[in-house]
Amino acid sequence: MVYVSEKHYRNYHGGKYGGDDLAEQLMRASALVDALTHNRIVAVGFENLTGFQQKAVRKACCLIVDGQADSASPNADIESFMMQDMRINMRKRNVRPWEAAGIGVWAWTTLMQTGLMRGNVG
Repeated sequence: MVYVSEKHYRNYHGGKYGGDDLAEQLMRASALVDALTHNRIVAVGFENLTGFQQKAVRKACCLIVDGQADSASPNADIESFMMQDMRINMRKRNVRPWEAAGIGVWAWTTLMQTGLMRGNVG
């Protein structure tokens, strides 16, 4: 299920993403939210979430798509690269949970407020 329409993203959120594939990006953001919430939204149904949760899920999806518009080069973590022998050195750093999930801190924080990300699966 896609949690945010293109109209909502553009008119209410005032999104930054200007690509032709906005519908695809919103679908991917929704799928990522489902993964991060362990499909709890799918299990209970979006319409059965509280108003606060629905609003937060929509906001998180919009922020994820915004992050795609703002994202730096996909090679931002590459420190050096050699063509011969194909050697790549990655920067060493602590990866925060939202970075591991591929979303920004504000999308992560917004989604955390819903209570849908906590606890064990199953």
